[in-house]
Amino acid sequence: MLGLLWAAPAFPCGVTAGGAPGISWCSLEEHEEAARRKWHVGSSYAFSSTGLRFGDGQRLGEERHVSLVTIDYRPARRATLSGGVGVFIGGSLATDSARYAFDPGFIAVLGGSWRLWDLGRAGPFALLTGQLSYASSRVQGFAYNAFDLRAGVVAGTTLWRVLTPYAVGRAFGGPVFWRHDGAAVTGTDTHHYQVGAGIALLLARRVDVFAEGVPVGEQGIAAGAGLSF
Repeated sequence: MLGLLWAAPAFPCGVTAGGAPGISWCSLEEHEEAARRKWHVGSSYAFSSTGLRFGDGQRLGEERHVSLVTIDYRPARRATLSGGVGVFIGGSLATDSARYAFDPGFIAVLGGSWRLWDLGRAGPFALLTGQLSYASSRVQGFAYNAFDLRAGVVAGTTLWRVLTPYAVGRAFGGPVFWRHDGAAVTGTDTHHYQVGAGIALLLARRVDVFAEGVPVGEQGIAAGAGLSF
């Protein structure tokens, strides 16, 4: 659900986002391996809008606002691992006639990316991404717990070694547990995919910012900033 940016000593090569964990900067030559920065910390905000289908036949619209703090580690040039915790800020579940507000809650994510290929310090690239997330809140006094596992492909290009526009596609699924009208119900998304695009910018070699919009499938926006070291 929500993105962070990874920076290497100089130039960006790709992105992993997810409702996601973030953006991966990974274009390094072999002789730069000893100098590459392996850690990245960041913060992000994400909004998502989708539909939920519950086992009792109910369909509800869902909107969520979350904020994350994450840390990324690159054990190898092609791989990035990411983990984060944050705040389920709010949102709502809605039927045609009623709207139920989320209480503030908790969210945690684990994820990573694998760089399939790139053309060096600048140019096209492609990444595989994955993310597992858990969100907990309360709605109408009842516990709301959601699990989500998603995988994606990110493709883009790096311009002038600092600007990276990209396109992203993701598939996902996972259960939602809640109580509706006093009965325990289990639900899942009505859309199990996302298609969108974003842009990342490297500032002052260590600082990065990004923004992403997803208009197709589960809709959403995300933005964030980070620092590599």
